[in-house]
Amino acid sequence: MKNSKIHFFGYLVLILLGSSIPGESMPPIMALTWDKMLHVIEYSLVGFLGIRAFYSHLKNPVIYMAIFGLTFGSIDETWQSFIPGRFPSHYDVFADGIGVILGALTGSFVYKKIT
Repeated sequence: MKNSKIHFFGYLVLILLGSSIPGESMPPIMALTWDKMLHVIEYSLVGFLGIRAFYSHLKNPVIYMAIFGLTFGSIDETWQSFIPGRFPSHYDVFADGIGVILGALTGSFVYKKIT
């Protein structure tokens, strides 16, 4: 389980690193209207990896991951407000929340089957 925590926290660092890229340096694919879908997918992995890392340590892991994911998504959007060419959006936080909940529910279902 130690590696699962490294994967979880490493992925969070990758998200923050990606959020640190100035807007004019972003590849054109990121400018498409698929932005919200990308947020859902990105944070689904946060939810899934979070459940994988902490499933046996938490009483209600999905709830904790949902709260954590929304908080981290808010921090990520706030961080982007300091990056040139990047703009925070409450819609992105909403998409992040949907993603983390979907990922956490999927992870919880998977780990219930295993244990």
